[in-house]
Amino acid sequence: MPACCCMWFRYTMCVMGWEERLDGCEGFDWDAGNADKIWARHRVTPGECEEVFSSEPLVVGNDEVHSGHEERYYALGKTASGRLLFLAFTVRGHLIRVISARDMKSKGTENIPAMKKLPEFRSESQEREFWATHDSTGYLDWRKASKVVLPKLRPSSQVISLRLPKPMLERLKQLANKRDVPYQS
Repeated sequence: MPACCCMWFRYTMCVMGWEERLDGCEGFDWDAGNADKIWARHRVTPGECEEVFSSEPLVVGNDEVHSGHEERYYALGKTASGRLLFLAFTVRGHLIRVISARDMKSKGTENIPAMKKLPEFRSESQEREFWATHDSTGYLDWRKASKVVLPKLRPSSQVISLRLPKPMLERLKQLANKRDVPYQS
């Protein structure tokens, strides 16, 4: 079995008691500060980050060191295409704001040494820079993480305009009417 799979199963067996905070999450908070920088650094799209939160298993750990100003969490999960990602995020209101995202690494997970002390981050940018160059296994004890399901969380959506042939639009209206839903949705 590949090392990343062994690491994946080891993390899913951990337990922690703060899941209620994440349970109320209903969407995502994206702007150029997080979406563009995550893409530029690690080629991870906001859509892939959102897929991690809807996949199972999703493993989340609390960052007690950096939760003074705002609670911070870390997540391990996979995208619909199977890409394994590490995410650093916070919760603002009922929205998840991803601070950093990158591919998961499996080095150093067989014998987890004493955890290194995480630096104090003064901003999201500073935290994003740190996680761009450091592997989480040296800093976070993933044995204290927990498998989480977020039932209220919905992916981001975007309004688009489409031009359709009239016969196709009429057929869509009929299908929508049979299902008792508006044809525009």
